[in-house]
Amino acid sequence: MTAMLIISSLEGACRAFADYEPARVISLLSGEEALPCFDGFDPDRHLQLYVERESSGDSINAAARRRAVEVVRFVRSWDGEGDILIHCNRGVSRSTAAAFVVMCMRAPEVDEGVLAAALRKAAPFADPCPLLVSYADEILGRDGRMIEAIEDLPPPLTAITAPVTTLPLVA
Repeated sequence: MTAMLIISSLEGACRAFADYEPARVISLLSGEEALPCFDGFDPDRHLQLYVERESSGDSINAAARRRAVEVVRFVRSWDGEGDILIHCNRGVSRSTAAAFVVMCMRAPEVDEGVLAAALRKAAPFADPCPLLVSYADEILGRDGRMIEAIEDLPPPLTAITAPVTTLPLVA
């Protein structure tokens, strides 16, 4: 069975978790946001990344690099079995950036533009955070192709809070 990528807002995360019973979860939260109700979930299968209010360009870049390193490390440790839920506050930028990173890592032979287009088709509101994508691109040695792919997308649809989105992950 093909693993599914589930993208959600914080508001929809508990419902998505209950509905899909993912094997892995990536939470991208701000410091003041409470972790959703993932009762009994193995903490080793849950990456929790908190985005602090950064005050300078250097601290913003360093924090984004750390988050990209952690996402890549977490995905590399995943055997690919089961679904993965990725959520952030609105389900629009940080979560879709992490989802795009997962897609690129799971299908390294597929053109990044094709993967970005598939993400946008499934989630027309997707507006992947360029800083997270650019650092992941560098870590993965994609030579700028990941960031080019998201920069080449047409403007997203506007969404205050995005609905839960699913798409199959190719292995």
